[in-house]
Amino acid sequence: MQDNDTISGDAAVAMDDEFNGPYLPERYKQKVREKQQRRRVKKLLFAGIIIATIIVILVLLAGFLSNGPQAPPPVTPTPAVSAAPTATPASVTTPLPYDTTISLPSVNPAPAMEYTIAPGVPVTATGGSLSLAGAVAALRDYYPEEDYAIRSVNYSAGISRSLFGFEIKPAISPVGTPESMVFIDAITGKPYATGQETAAVTADKAKEIATSSFPDVSADNVKLWYYDSRDKGGVWMFILASGNMTHVSGSVDATSGDLVSFIRNIPSDGRQADPVITQDKAENIASHYISDHNGGALPLNQTSARYEAWGTPSVPAAGRYVFAWERMFLDYPVDKDGIEVSVDSVTGDVIGYDKLWTTPDFAFSQTLEQAVVQRDATFAVMQAAKNLYPDSVESVRIHSAEIRWNNQHVPGASQRPGSVPLEWKVTFDDVVIRADPTLPEGVGWVDIQTGNVTALEYRH
Repeated sequence: MQDNDTISGDAAVAMDDEFNGPYLPERYKQKVREKQQRRRVKKLLFAGIIIATIIVILVLLAGFLSNGPQAPPPVTPTPAVSAAPTATPASVTTPLPYDTTISLPSVNPAPAMEYTIAPGVPVTATGGSLSLAGAVAALRDYYPEEDYAIRSVNYSAGISRSLFGFEIKPAISPVGTPESMVFIDAITGKPYATGQETAAVTADKAKEIATSSFPDVSADNVKLWYYDSRDKGGVWMFILASGNMTHVSGSVDATSGDLVSFIRNIPSDGRQADPVITQDKAENIASHYISDHNGGALPLNQTSARYEAWGTPSVPAAGRYVFAWERMFLDYPVDKDGIEVSVDSVTGDVIGYDKLWTTPDFAFSQTLEQAVVQRDATFAVMQAAKNLYPDSVESVRIHSAEIRWNNQHVPGASQRPGSVPLEWKVTFDDVVIRADPTLPEGVGWVDIQTGNVTALEYRH
């Protein structure tokens, strides 16, 4: 008799011999049966322990997987809220990090979800690549949290380079200011932009221009990175700092090598409460600065002048004067080009400069004859607005209507001679826009000869 389920082959053969041998007494056979029973019970107990152990391991593993790290769900970003500046905020076209301290979030925990996270963004670090929290920390080294809000993040995996793509927006910005895209290399943690390897002005040359432009600044830390600006095209962004104290930040044109913008950091702590110089004197300083740094006077028309106090209501500090000019060509304003200058109200030093000058003279149209009057231009825009949002046409309110050069174009793209037209620019709003401060005013462009609407920016 064999029991192959519980006894090995050799043992079974031995037992078979014991039970069927002709000379074994019955008492011996009984002892063998008892021994066989004890072995069977031991093996059953051992098998039970193994099965129970496996079950416990499976239960623990299932619990770990159900509670393990998972990608956070997308969260709709919160709109940026404008606030009164307390340090030296810049009104610039390209993102300029200028704050005094750089605060890095922790790399280990996942960041607070205040923005949309696209599918496929790696939350944890793998294979030498940054985690999402690490990428956010790297971004904040160049775009501090107090100055720039993250709107969304995505991820692009490539053979030669993988990138985190952050859509950011200045924390203090006019309504309708578009977001900017900044890419962080997933391995190095440094900003990356297409075109930096082929820029006419190399990174080393841009660094030399930035440092030599501020000989009075002793910086032991110079950050430099390429940025494809929505308005200015390719620029080299820079930060001159000592430790975590930023002295100057700005940008150098990657094609011409011109210093196109900068902002000096002036701490408000310990400053007197009231300005030392008058606004008129500050305006004179700003005008001379433009002439000195552009080889003479430029065709400009001043559009605004304001004073910005620093500090707090309880501890006020003297701030800065800010002056803005728009570019003029053949006595008409150029819509996108202009200059802004900031002057320290205590020392009279120029502490901020931003120049947008994207259109060459040959690109302006030679057609200046006006066949369409203002009334007809506004009517054409209202008709176009009615076609888009018919229910709101009764509440449309015209803000302005003037003839300007419509020099909107793709940055970096070559402009053909005569390609920039002179058109009516009509701005307006409606009941929906007036009720929602996050919506920009409507803008319509009308051909001065045909009366056709060439462009309409109008959204709810």
